[in-house]
Amino acid sequence: MGDAPDIGVWLEPRQTEFVRAVVAAAGCRAAFAGSPVKGQSGGVAAELGAEPFDDLRAAMAAMDVRVLWLASAGEFGAADDPRDSRALADLHGRGCRLVSSEPIPASPLALSRPLWTESEPHVVSAAGQVRFAALPRAARVWRDATETLEALGPARLVQVEAWGGPAHGSLGARVFGAMDLVFALLGEPASVDAVHVGPRAASGVQAGPAETLRNLDGDLTATMRFEDGRAAVVAASNAAGRWNTLVTLVSEQGRLRVFDDGWEWIGPDGAKRDESRAPKRERGKAGPDHGVAAAAESLMQALGAGGAESGPVPLEAVLPITHAALLSAKTGQPESPATIRRLAGL
Repeated sequence: MGDAPDIGVWLEPRQTEFVRAVVAAAGCRAAFAGSPVKGQSGGVAAELGAEPFDDLRAAMAAMDVRVLWLASAGEFGAADDPRDSRALADLHGRGCRLVSSEPIPASPLALSRPLWTESEPHVVSAAGQVRFAALPRAARVWRDATETLEALGPARLVQVEAWGGPAHGSLGARVFGAMDLVFALLGEPASVDAVHVGPRAASGVQAGPAETLRNLDGDLTATMRFEDGRAAVVAASNAAGRWNTLVTLVSEQGRLRVFDDGWEWIGPDGAKRDESRAPKRERGKAGPDHGVAAAAESLMQALGAGGAESGPVPLEAVLPITHAALLSAKTGQPESPATIRRLAGL
């Protein structure tokens, strides 16, 4: 690992094993590690063989690494704090890439603040500097399936299942990634009707949906209607153990199911038209960890060792969709992303 590029990592203790596996798969070295959980930076750093740090913003201004990965964002980017955008500017100015597993900023209202969107000529805004880890839209399988997607034609129904465990990040991250993919495939929905199932406290009381995507846990389902009659369904969870992403598209040309490791196209007559899947593993042997592979690919791209980056997420479109889901889960009524976007001034 002597020639492995150095990165910094910000993580929760429950993510240590996952982060270690991702760093190894990406061929880099965790030189610095810290935690948003008070008093835990030393412990996570020791587990990763890294130098500890406690102050994320100070580290962003001085850390000598090529990539800083926020496996957990803590409170960074969750509120209207100008120190966050300044820290991003410091990081970007030194040629260090920020890769986040969590949405930054965490709401459309926060995105509407000038500190995230304003930029000088030829300078990327603070929001535009962030790259997101393990986005379903950015997975290699979508690039490999380009010709099949073109042959399938426009989808009239899209279903996205985004499963993961606590080590992979928050429910907010899973919802953010799923809605980013829905927007890429179908555009902005007219309405979002969602249900959130939160974890139960020791008292037996179920936690309600959060105000933003940050620190959101549990399960969420959302049904989306589009002006032209198309539809999308999202089911996401960060309490479902293993990482899996399954996307189903239905068009006039049949049904395409896209997995973490390939796809299967079934025509309207029920016959299989195309398929690409990884070889089946031997009985008794553990399969590949798709969550590790997805995050590692994001780090490799940021380090310049992988394929071309997918580019910034259109936050001005995706965050209103995710917020409509959170608001719907709270009100029990369908909510409009367009209305939220207008209210936020996006």
